[in-house]
Amino acid sequence: MALDHPFARAFAEAWSKPTADGLVALLTPDVVLRQPHRSAIHGRDAARAELARMLRWLPELHGEDFEAEGSADRVFIEWTLVFPVRRGGLRVHAVDRFTLRDGLGAERWVFFDQMPLLLAVGLRPWAWPGFLRYRFG
Repeated sequence: MALDHPFARAFAEAWSKPTADGLVALLTPDVVLRQPHRSAIHGRDAARAELARMLRWLPELHGEDFEAEGSADRVFIEWTLVFPVRRGGLRVHAVDRFTLRDGLGAERWVFFDQMPLLLAVGLRPWAWPGFLRYRFG
């Protein structure tokens, strides 16, 4: 696979040094974001708030190793999330499936194993307050 899909290139660039505004710029105003064990996030404003909360907790969170396949209206992006919760970062493989409208993400499902992150946070008491604020804040 290659990263020759325009949306995937923009996604990879945005996740290399993520900001809430940079990430939501890739989304339609009525976007629906879905991920394991969480309620769906509806709309660009809710997405911005969620991303801002996550990046406040983990400001060095970023993505690496992007590959993608897709068409004009759907793209699958395989990538690695790097969570700064241990020395060298915790690397978690993810796959995002975006439905696109006018070149922007209208719906997203992300698939990844949350257990390594939960275990890493659970073993590091210093990370608990930030995690709890992020998840339940």
